[in-house]
Amino acid sequence: MTRAWRQYAVLAFLFICAAAYDAENMMQSLHAMRHPGEVPSKPFALTAATRKIGTGPLYRDEVLSINGRPLTSEKQYDEIVARAHPGDKLLLVLSEPSGRAVEKTVTVTSQTGNYSSPSSIGLSICLDFLIPLLCLILGFGVAFIRPRDQNAWLLLFLLTGFSVLVTGSVWDSLFPDLSFVWNAMWASTWVIWMLLFAIGFPIRFELDRRLPWLKYLILAPTVGVELIFWAVGWIWNHDINAAIPLRPLFIDVFFLHTILEMVGIGAFFAVLGAKTAMETAPDARRRLRILLRGTQIALGPMFLVALYSLYKKSDLFAFVPWPIEVTALGMMALFPITLAYVIVVARAMDLSFVVRQSVQYALARGGLTAARVLVIGLAVSVFVSKTGKERPVLLVPAVAGLVVLRRKNANRASAWIDRKFFREAYDAEIVLSELAVEAGRYVEAGPLREKVAERISSTLHVPDIVVLILEGDAYRTRYTTRAGEPMDIAADSHIVEALRERNAPLEVYFENPQPWIQTLDAEELQTLDFMRSQLLVALRGRGSQDGRITAILSLGPKMSEAPYSKTDIRLLQAVAWQMGMALENSRLAMSLANETAHREVMNRELEIAREVQERLFPQKVPKIAGVDCCGYCRPARGVGGDYYDFIELPDGRLGIAIGDVSGKGIAAALLMASLQASLRGQAMAEIHDLSELMRNVNKLVYDASQSNRYATFFYGEFDPATRHFAYVNAGHNAPIVLRGGEALRLEASGPVVGLLPGVGYTMDSCQLQPGDIFVGYTDGISEAMNERDEEWEEERFIAAARACARAGAKEMIEGIFRFADAFTGSTKQYDDMTLLVMKLAA
Repeated sequence: MTRAWRQYAVLAFLFICAAAYDAENMMQSLHAMRHPGEVPSKPFALTAATRKIGTGPLYRDEVLSINGRPLTSEKQYDEIVARAHPGDKLLLVLSEPSGRAVEKTVTVTSQTGNYSSPSSIGLSICLDFLIPLLCLILGFGVAFIRPRDQNAWLLLFLLTGFSVLVTGSVWDSLFPDLSFVWNAMWASTWVIWMLLFAIGFPIRFELDRRLPWLKYLILAPTVGVELIFWAVGWIWNHDINAAIPLRPLFIDVFFLHTILEMVGIGAFFAVLGAKTAMETAPDARRRLRILLRGTQIALGPMFLVALYSLYKKSDLFAFVPWPIEVTALGMMALFPITLAYVIVVARAMDLSFVVRQSVQYALARGGLTAARVLVIGLAVSVFVSKTGKERPVLLVPAVAGLVVLRRKNANRASAWIDRKFFREAYDAEIVLSELAVEAGRYVEAGPLREKVAERISSTLHVPDIVVLILEGDAYRTRYTTRAGEPMDIAADSHIVEALRERNAPLEVYFENPQPWIQTLDAEELQTLDFMRSQLLVALRGRGSQDGRITAILSLGPKMSEAPYSKTDIRLLQAVAWQMGMALENSRLAMSLANETAHREVMNRELEIAREVQERLFPQKVPKIAGVDCCGYCRPARGVGGDYYDFIELPDGRLGIAIGDVSGKGIAAALLMASLQASLRGQAMAEIHDLSELMRNVNKLVYDASQSNRYATFFYGEFDPATRHFAYVNAGHNAPIVLRGGEALRLEASGPVVGLLPGVGYTMDSCQLQPGDIFVGYTDGISEAMNERDEEWEEERFIAAARACARAGAKEMIEGIFRFADAFTGSTKQYDDMTLLVMKLAA
């Protein structure tokens, strides 16, 4: 898709203009707020299109001159006051209503009265800072996110006009004419944008499709009246004598201007109300309902004030008490927030639901706190009445003991309230760790699916969950909370293809269908509708690079109707990795159990374990430009406990692991499988702190293994873009980095995994260079023995690696094994031998 550079250029220009206008207004307001006694204020106001004074004791007197200069324009008066200081005198020549010319002096006042109370300061902060910033950020933010969305542009224009309308004009501007034009352009059209937004959001109004000319019955007169209204204002601002004959026209136009603005606002609400009543899509209906109620709350008080001013035939707020004025202006801050919310949010929540749940939650938590205070207070009073007078020193420990005693029950009640009102008290990482431990304890797939589904349901408050397992040519329902006949998904369906191609969970919104949904046939759409799917998560086994999906997890809407957040999706992806590998291990275990019944007793352990181990090793090496990787394990008895892995991480980095499990045979192979599942689950959770990752792996392996089982383990993550290599060494033989004539050792920084709970690890890092060779190995390599019981030792191993350094990674491993075999001769291999090589292009 071509970049919307034209739209971005226009947005950048408008943003510069709007930001400059708002910044100048905010700087003036901030200066006046901090030093109100130093900022001049007009001692009187002129009535529009006249030279008459409209306020104060000189009401209706005409100003002929100020300080000896004839008054020729309203802008001249602004400039005189702006150059004055509070307390300065202005000499006026006035024409009284009787026609008599008199000289009078007035004093330039200060802004102190405008900031004399906390309410006036709060009102200024709301009007001069909060609302303009909200309109600027939300309006331009939405437009930059969706530059081709017509509704986003209408929102920008509407919020820009609304901001100008609320803040008013900058009367002491550095560029008064430009400021006047900007103010007039947006203040005169905000009702137009408001009506057009109501017609077009979220989809075009059906009546406008059939009668597109109807809206111009309001828009055309509004444009004409506004042009006349602001043209007279411009003339008055520059030439009072030319504006005075236009005063009667201005009065009529001002009346029409107010009427048309009210008609436009009324049409806005009428269109929203009609669209809300006719809309059938639930999400669109919720958005319209939120927009309607939010704007009614935000603009309703101001609408009533405008009606009252028409009735009084006075300026806005002229006869309105200040509490009502503060309320009406303060509520207007909800207007831009409501507009931005209904456009940007992925899935709108019903307004009544949010308000109801928030109030209930606050009352429930407040009631719990009050009950705790009451119980403790009663207990203290009883204790004091019995023993406090004789032994007051016992009061403090007694109260402390009571608080500790009650805390356990109080925490249980708090957790229950959190679950009741959809506020999760558990951190996502804790839930992930608990699920990983639970998955490791299950051998049968049925209980595993049920436990994981129940935990996800209770954590995210999702009542509708379906788990489909790949069996033959279809994914068949094997766990569901939905009533009715289970429905399956074909293995070659568009749903599975979309999951495989995107390698990420799929959000399912029928109200705003994504492109992949539009490719589904009727049967697939019916399946998703039956399962009430809102999120589809693929469960994979040993890795996602081969595209194989072993199961599909379908999650319905949350009880709160909120969309799945990025945190939710990250948690579910990590859980899916754990569950997918656990299911695959369960399937392998079932396969092993079926096969062992048909094999001879003496051969089945080694044969089956070898198959398991071969499947757990990487089936293919990730292809990364400039990096040549290879690994190989040669077990001593057909099956062993050595482990190596290459993990293709989501952000392009490469995970490298090598380990040595204690013991031999099937027990070591099973612990190796647990280690692999734990590592891959943690790695795909994108935990960048490898010390934390190793602590999690240690806990998972410790919980899933016997007390005498452990593994030495090394894990590192290589970033091809920067060649930065971060790693943690948990008691494993130090890998070697060959760099020219040097051999760098990546020493251990922590104990072995699976032996001790709660131990800590340290993440180290190094900067690899072009031509570096990383060589990981197990002790079966360095401790290989010949007929004379001599060990090959690390020095000989490094020399062999250097001798093979010019070859590729695979050939290098083969060469090192040839050197080792030449040394050991006919001696039987007594330990597993594993090599892992990563070569960087020079």
